[in-house]
Amino acid sequence: MYTLTRQEVADELGISTRSIDRYIKSGKLRSKKQGKIVYVNNKDVENLKSSGNNYQEVIVPKKKKMKEEIVIKKNEKDSFGLESVYIDLREQIKEKDELIQKLSLSLGKSEEIIKNSISLIDYKKSQFLLEESKGYLSKEIESLQEEKEVLLKELKYEKSSNVILIIFTVLLFIVAIIIWFVQI
Repeated sequence: MYTLTRQEVADELGISTRSIDRYIKSGKLRSKKQGKIVYVNNKDVENLKSSGNNYQEVIVPKKKKMKEEIVIKKNEKDSFGLESVYIDLREQIKEKDELIQKLSLSLGKSEEIIKNSISLIDYKKSQFLLEESKGYLSKEIESLQEEKEVLLKELKYEKSSNVILIIFTVLLFIVAIIIWFVQI
């Protein structure tokens, strides 16, 4: 039956409501929520009490330092079997934490690489545009070379016609001088 609230269970067991929430989340306590109030199953609370999973917190003041140290005393029957489990779990947590750190580092590196790289679509697009511009430039170079050959032929023709005209003009001038001397 669900009649006890979280606060009542916490007071009864001598632990915080946050610990009650953890027990609920882990499945040690069954709960039912009505509105904003969370009710806990009475049988689960009795089972938790009888199993002795309670911890006592004792605050011991130090003489030299003014800080308080919280000492957790476990029940005698729990300390024997749970210490090895605690040590194993602590080692597993340490390994998982190291794994998380490594993965976080590699994730950061990957994000940096992705941030500094360009997408494959942009790369392919730029490659296509580069190839297209190379093709266009090669066509332009061919047309310019053809134009150059045509201009060279025209220049050669112009040079030869200019030489012929100069020779013809010189010959006419010589003929004119000869005719003029003959008449005189």
